[in-house]
Amino acid sequence: MMLSLILFIVAASLIYFYVKRSLSYWKKKNVYAEQPYPLFGNLLNVAFRGESMMNIIKRINNGLSDKHKYFGFYLFHKPVLIVTDKELIKEVLIKDFNTFANRANYTNEKVDPIASNNLFSLRDQVWKTVRNKLSPVFTSGKMKLMMPLMTEISDNLEDVLNNTHNTNIDVKDITKRYAIDITTSCAFGFDSESLKDASSEVKLMSDKLLNPTSFISRFGMFCWVLCPFLVDIFRVPFVDREASRYFINLFKQSEDERIKRNIQRNDFVDLMIEMTKQEKQNDVFQFDDIKKSAQAIVFFNAGTEASSTISSFCLYELALHPEIQQELSNEIRDNLDSNGNISYETLFGMEYLDMVLKETLRKYPFAQFISRYAEKDHIFESTGLKIEEGTQIIIPTLAIHENPKHYPDPSKFDPERFRGDKMKDLQYVYLPFGEGPRKCIGERFALMAMKLVIVTFLKKFELVPGEKTDIPLKFVKNGFFTSTKDGCIYLKIKERRQ
Repeated sequence: MMLSLILFIVAASLIYFYVKRSLSYWKKKNVYAEQPYPLFGNLLNVAFRGESMMNIIKRINNGLSDKHKYFGFYLFHKPVLIVTDKELIKEVLIKDFNTFANRANYTNEKVDPIASNNLFSLRDQVWKTVRNKLSPVFTSGKMKLMMPLMTEISDNLEDVLNNTHNTNIDVKDITKRYAIDITTSCAFGFDSESLKDASSEVKLMSDKLLNPTSFISRFGMFCWVLCPFLVDIFRVPFVDREASRYFINLFKQSEDERIKRNIQRNDFVDLMIEMTKQEKQNDVFQFDDIKKSAQAIVFFNAGTEASSTISSFCLYELALHPEIQQELSNEIRDNLDSNGNISYETLFGMEYLDMVLKETLRKYPFAQFISRYAEKDHIFESTGLKIEEGTQIIIPTLAIHENPKHYPDPSKFDPERFRGDKMKDLQYVYLPFGEGPRKCIGERFALMAMKLVIVTFLKKFELVPGEKTDIPLKFVKNGFFTSTKDGCIYLKIKERRQ
């Protein structure tokens, strides 16, 4: 009995001193950090008041003076450095990229092989190899070849809108179905027909794959990103298992059909087939069915959930700002050809459309932060701060995009922020796709799809708030991706007067 009591006291004392030492980490380095709490660190309000981590970081950042280029934060007992200064952001993402090349230091193939083997999670030389192999899919030349396919699907979207105008519609649902059809057609070579059938199997499984409104999905993201030990305890996957199995089989079927019928479309599936043929026995990354599917699924997710979310937020802001909507509509109609279509060059040449979409991405970045890990000890040149190997860096995209220092009156939707050469002053504090070598590989594809959906809505229709429109929007609080609480955005569309 006495021995058990002594062992308990010793164990409790060791835990206490370990936690105390961990929670004094930033104080010893003379780095500002809000007072942390035992066990919770700076996440006490997340646990008991439902405040999001990103809102806590934004609140701390807004309360600091400009002299603070960073501040400390505690994820439970783990010290994390929050970097907000543009020069330090450049140092992390570009200048000293080799030190901060990796996003995460945790994978678990037994729990979720898809999350552990996709481009987003891969590390070091493996990531570099896979990135170089995938890059040919996303060149401007390949994007241009996809334009006719996207135009055809945009025509299908127009048919849907013709049958739904003057009613309350969920533009998030419609843009999601459009994005699914775009991605399956351009990348995987088949028509999912989600626009024609809102209950298509592909659409239903896509909604399950990564659902920012689902508690289970958000809990999985929380564990994988911030508390990996919980993944081992609860065996929680990052993406839904049933949906991931469905898309693995779907991708495999598409690949087998290509090989059997000797079909070539110069798309994502063809690239996967070609990479498999060219593999050598000593390659650092062997593309088996799971690893090929992992790349396909992460691309599918980004091409559908992320792009449809941003597109629907853009349509919402246009409905609330009729003067902006009118100016954009005028630009679009001025650039249509005699058949009411638009070319690839014209789509990327419309200045005001680009400004409107940039402002949407500024106000509603899909990923709310960028995470990196120090692969070795590092000293920041401008401040002399030394961080040790393994230190996590968080660049809070949402907080930076809402900082009045960079964006005066940040809650206002103002495309004029991006007029002319103004983007030069916003470099490294405008980060919807990240920056540097690990910048989103599918940025051009996403921009192309989003611009085309906005053109399709505005060339014939007018967007207005309806009876079911939430003003202001209600957002998911404890998520890493920006989403409305119910995953819906309702608007009314009316046929535009000529």
